[in-house]
Amino acid sequence: FAAGGPSSSLFLGETEDSIGFDSEGNFIFNRTKIACSQRFGADTLVSVLLNLEASGPNSKTISLFTNGQRASPPQPLPESLQGKALFPAMSFKNVTVHYNFGPHLLAPLAFKCHTMQEALQNDAVVVPAPSKDAKHEVVWPVCLPDEGSFDWLDMFLERNPHYTELSDRAILKWAELSGLTRPLGFASRSSNDKPEMSFGIAHLDDHSIRRVLTNIAPIQQRDYI
Repeated sequence: FAAGGPSSSLFLGETEDSIGFDSEGNFIFNRTKIACSQRFGADTLVSVLLNLEASGPNSKTISLFTNGQRASPPQPLPESLQGKALFPAMSFKNVTVHYNFGPHLLAPLAFKCHTMQEALQNDAVVVPAPSKDAKHEVVWPVCLPDEGSFDWLDMFLERNPHYTELSDRAILKWAELSGLTRPLGFASRSSNDKPEMSFGIAHLDDHSIRRVLTNIAPIQQRDYI
């Protein structure tokens, strides 16, 4: 689950704005992993239970179920996420995922609880879809070589978290969070302004991924820098 907002990461558990479980059996939050269940893989029906009851033995917890059976003990919901609207979210790679928000569970649990589709209006926050007529901005910074371009960019993004960075640095960060390895490590840079890929992976090293991002960016209704 993720709290949403412009500062939320696309990778669950990367910041204090999201929480979840990974396929290795870890509970993840704010870059911290805690082993709490067995691994799961292909052809597994995974359910995540968010208990927001004000009282009770499992109140304000999140739990993992696989194929209808409890796979983890209830994990306490961090204080930074309590009292906030939490949206269902998934991060995945190299797999095909089928999701189900209800009203019927594909793998029934041993007890009754509401699915996302069955949530009462008083218990949910409905976010309206962005207007198709909304105007968005693209900022192209012009900086002097080796004069702190990314330092300025970090300050800009801190003040304007609704902007999405499109750069070689951002691609490197996405690759690192996706679990890719780089022979020289991710800290190695020959340029402070234009870090090279150097993965030994053709579609990354020849900047094919950059061209793909350039093509799909206009489809998303976002502000870019």
